[in-house]
Amino acid sequence: MYCNNCGLKIDPEDFFCSGCGKRIKNKPDIESSEPEMKDFESETSTSRKLNFTKTVFFSFNNHKIPIHRCIFKGIWIVALICILGTLLTAYSTFALGSNEYPGANSPISQDRIQTDKNIRLCEQIATEYSNSHTYSKDDVYDCDNMAQDVWNMLKAKGINSRIAVGNFESAGDSIIANGKTVHKSPDSGNLGEIEVPGRTYNVSNSSTIDGFNHAWVLAEVSPGSWLAVECTGGYIVYSDENEMYYQGLTFSNPGNYRDFLSLYRDWKIKALDYENERSYYNELIKTYNNASQSEQIAMKSGIDVAQRTLHEKEQAFLKTDSELNALLRYG
Repeated sequence: MYCNNCGLKIDPEDFFCSGCGKRIKNKPDIESSEPEMKDFESETSTSRKLNFTKTVFFSFNNHKIPIHRCIFKGIWIVALICILGTLLTAYSTFALGSNEYPGANSPISQDRIQTDKNIRLCEQIATEYSNSHTYSKDDVYDCDNMAQDVWNMLKAKGINSRIAVGNFESAGDSIIANGKTVHKSPDSGNLGEIEVPGRTYNVSNSSTIDGFNHAWVLAEVSPGSWLAVECTGGYIVYSDENEMYYQGLTFSNPGNYRDFLSLYRDWKIKALDYENERSYYNELIKTYNNASQSEQIAMKSGIDVAQRTLHEKEQAFLKTDSELNALLRYG
């Protein structure tokens, strides 16, 4: 049979429609005995279990909603909660990252972050290199070799660097041999600047270069800002810790540094040769000026030879001197 109100098929034994809830037939007398009431409840319960497969409706504010629609709505609600939770987690992660580096998206903050990364990388390379290499004072494997190695390691990591040479008093005792890491943190240490030499090196001031007794590396951790790397000790040095690390001569690569060493040796030989020839020629001229006319005639050919020799040695020296100063100026 079917319900007269909603048309749903119902069991003849039902007292109420399972779809709309309309009364189908009268209940037994409520004044009936207690056992009969129990039988009625049992019968009703059995009837509803048997009709559970029928379409079931929930009624909210007198509106009938199928149960499968409620299930779908529940799934959408759960999915929406999951999406909101994911977005909240992503936002929290981004907020924590922003707190670690306030204003991290600004150009200034990005530069500072990159500078700190480069400083830590320089310190790591210096430490690892020092732990795997031995510094030797007898020129078997000294600071020159080590500076070239570290320069190459920094270059491989994309950090621009220069090989530096300078004058350190008792460098092997007070700076290198102790191997102590006493540098400051990146927040407190000051980065340094370097300048290309503006003066010309000649015989009178060659003692400056002769006094150079140490080599190290200067790493450009940010544009125009340099950090000294002590290769033999395995640590970094800020400018306010030892300004001598930011003085002296610098070279853009190991090849230029080796060219400097070779050219400077040649420069010293030619400079000395030229000075000796000039002194000889000056003494010869002094003797010539004090000689008699007949003696001067005899000396004239020798003076001409000495003059040509002096000119040749002067030209050779000036050529080497020009090459040396160009290399020192442009590194």
